[in-house]
Amino acid sequence: MAEGRRTDPLDKKIPDRGPITKEVVDCILKEASRFRGGVRLSIGRIWTNKEYDERRKRILSTPLP
Repeated sequence: MAEGRRTDPLDKKIPDRGPITKEVVDCILKEASRFRGGVRLSIGRIWTNKEYDERRKRILSTPLP
């Protein structure tokens, strides 16, 4: 191994997966048995980017008491 900084897989930049769309959610539901991770993924409890942005705008526009 050459001198210098050691490179671990954790140091690598993960590529951007792109926006989460309805098609992506449908694909996840179709292939649910292949996905490892939280239960939310396998049952389709995922927000698309559009749903997330709408909810975020609504919450941020709510006045505080």
